[in-house]
Amino acid sequence: MFSDALGFDVGVARLLRQDDDGEAVAYLEQFIAKGSVMAMIEIAEYLDDKGDQAASVALMDRAEASIADHDLESLLHLAGALRRGLGAGTAKERYFRAFDLKQRVAEAGHLATIREMIVNHSHGLNGASKDTERAIFWVRKAAALGDTKAKQILREEGLS
Repeated sequence: MFSDALGFDVGVARLLRQDDDGEAVAYLEQFIAKGSVMAMIEIAEYLDDKGDQAASVALMDRAEASIADHDLESLLHLAGALRRGLGAGTAKERYFRAFDLKQRVAEAGHLATIREMIVNHSHGLNGASKDTERAIFWVRKAAALGDTKAKQILREEGLS
């Protein structure tokens, strides 16, 4: 599960919600006060579940505006929330915003997300066009970060 530098743990928040909404909300509010983007997203999901979409969208907007460029985990958490239907816009708009966020994370060198981009572009999945050149771009980026599987692919395909 995700956690952030402020000590907020998504797994703990979700466990608390299963047992006691009041305790969960207090936990979330404690970390929102510290500026935890992940806590903002989690309470936005809680509000959405409770039927308060306006408050949920407002918190999602606040969370998105609060994310620092280097906070890759929060960007990934936001992308997941958008894919789950949270936030403003149509489902299609959220879907492509989530893809753009994941692409930013990959561009920043997050290896797991780079691997996801390879698959996405290889097969035209998750909002990516099927684009062999773009897939190769991501394989090269993974190899440059030391990914042995990516290095092997480049060797086998004669691309290294």
